[in-house]
Amino acid sequence: MRKLIFTFIIISFSFITNVKGQTNPLAKTTWEVEKMNADGSATFKKAKWIKFPEEEPKFNFLQFEADKKFHTGTSCFHMMGTYSVYEGNQVEISEGMADMAGDCKEPKALKGTYQFKIDKDRLELSPVKE
Repeated sequence: MRKLIFTFIIISFSFITNVKGQTNPLAKTTWEVEKMNADGSATFKKAKWIKFPEEEPKFNFLQFEADKKFHTGTSCFHMMGTYSVYEGNQVEISEGMADMAGDCKEPKALKGTYQFKIDKDRLELSPVKE
């Protein structure tokens, strides 16, 4: 009987840990920038997944991978960095490596901590005031 209870506890713990590990709503999503505001907030619309490095997106994008890496940029600018999702729908975005064509204008960068809201095919990011 003890083995049965112990096995049940281990299976339950494993299931709960697995469910909690899958609560990243940004993972494996791609977003097209619609508007970048002067206050640091931004609005995006859902876009198709971009396969790097084969595909070169023709729009200003933000793509979150499952392994806490993100890509952002345009057809002539590309940056890869890291992100972390926290409770309360907050995401921290950290810049990383970037490359840019010589005649390119660098788009506004997203870095820092943001409150995020996903509504169907829209993503809104608002900077968190420290």
